Amino acid sequence: MMKKITLLLLFILSVSFAYSQCTSSLGTPIVYETFGSGVSTIAPQLPAGITNLQYVNNACPNDGQYAIVNYTSGCYTNAWQTLTDHTGNTNGYFMLINASYQPSDFYVQTVNGLCDGTTYQFSSWIFNMLALNQILPNITFTVEKTDGTILSTYSSGDIPVVIPGKWKQYGFNFKTPPGISTVVIRMHNNAPGGLGNDLALDDISFAAVGPAVNIGVTGFNTSTITTACNQPLDLFSTIGSCYLTNAYQWQISADGTTWTDIAGANGAGFTADLRVSGTYYYRVGVAENGTIQNVNCRVNSNSVKINYTYVPAIRNNGSTSMCYGGTYVLPSGKTVYTTGTYIDTLRTAQGCDSIITLLDLTVFGKLAPDLGTNRALCAGDSLILNPGSFGQYLWQDNSTKPTFRVTTSGTYWVTVTNGNGCTVTDTVIIKKVNCSLPNIPNTFTPNNDGVNDTWNIPELQYFPQCTVYIYTRWGVRLFNSVGYSKPWDGRYNGKDVAFGTYYYVIDLKDNKPILSGYVTVVR
Repeated sequence: MMKKITLLLLFILSVSFAYSQCTSSLGTPIVYETFGSGVSTIAPQLPAGITNLQYVNNACPNDGQYAIVNYTSGCYTNAWQTLTDHTGNTNGYFMLINASYQPSDFYVQTVNGLCDGTTYQFSSWIFNMLALNQILPNITFTVEKTDGTILSTYSSGDIPVVIPGKWKQYGFNFKTPPGISTVVIRMHNNAPGGLGNDLALDDISFAAVGPAVNIGVTGFNTSTITTACNQPLDLFSTIGSCYLTNAYQWQISADGTTWTDIAGANGAGFTADLRVSGTYYYRVGVAENGTIQNVNCRVNSNSVKINYTYVPAIRNNGSTSMCYGGTYVLPSGKTVYTTGTYIDTLRTAQGCDSIITLLDLTVFGKLAPDLGTNRALCAGDSLILNPGSFGQYLWQDNSTKPTFRVTTSGTYWVTVTNGNGCTVTDTVIIKKVNCSLPNIPNTFTPNNDGVNDTWNIPELQYFPQCTVYIYTRWGVRLFNSVGYSKPWDGRYNGKDVAFGTYYYVIDLKDNKPILSGYVTVVR
């Protein structure tokens, strides 16, 4: 039993919480009595049946009378306050009332086309005209069946005198019972007439009320957007908890006042795919599933304004080719250098696509002549420079053979050409020296004092193909290299070798005998 009571309480609490979330956003008012506007101080009377007060063409009505005015001041020897429209519009009219001695109806209206089970808000802005502490206005708001049965009621209580006076909104929320689609809304005078009970009404409203509904545009944090990008804008919505199942209807407007449903736009989000320059307003209506097509049952979100200028992107398609080793610069500044199809977009300062390029690029040849590294040539020797196999050759002396024999010092280059007309040049420097057998040190001290820290053999620079090996006395190889551009530093696998004597083998690769001997590492 206790478990059932607990579950029931949880259900009641959850329902109460959900209902409390259903009073944040309003729909388009079904009744919205602003009393209009005009330059004349006094406007015509209301249609018959709206009120049982007597209309007068006077900005200072007497007991039991009313007027529709946009300004009043100095009535009854300044017993009334000066007043203009609730919205601040100097031409806006409001209903000015000097209440009757007996309770009466200030405002009555029949409302049709409601959805049952939907919450509505009945409200009005009220101003206490009194400048003195006399009889205070007191108004009962009621929602009734057409036969007079009261469905819901709310009392404003005594509306106090405030100097200077202020408009204040009074009202309440009401949920339609099952089967009720027409109601009568009434504002009834509870206080007696006489000295006091003088007031003004404005912007009387009856509208659906529901969860908080907010929309925005992905990528923007403002409700007014100026863009010239010819790309869709994604609108999203966030909805507070209220309905069992949300139903959506997106709307569009050219002025932010007159709204039109967008056919098929019934999801939580909407993509505005604009293609015509102009100003667009968007909002979304939300209702309980099954009632969205009735505008009287929806609540509306805030609106977003999009100032849009359509700028079509320029599209360039083409193809080109180039030789290997070159680069192609796309309009955006990006460089490419391999064969492929590239799509490149150049954007304006606003981030809009401006020029879209589709490029088919062909790169001809791995064209890479190789004359080798700079090196020395012993006196009396010669060498053959061979850059590889290509279609055409042009050497520094204008010869065109595939190879070139070098016998003296100098700078040598060759430009090769392949079948696609691509050319590449390679250069090498040959230094002729009086080669002699190297002077090989028999000891060095790798202690990082800056003196004799490596086993340095300068003459090996003239023998770039030489091989150098160093072993322990037990035959473990500690060091090997082709050429000797980096002398041995007395380390093996990143660690210092021990003090001692080590065995070396050097092959100069010049058809001379192999050199071998011992070197001592001193620490």
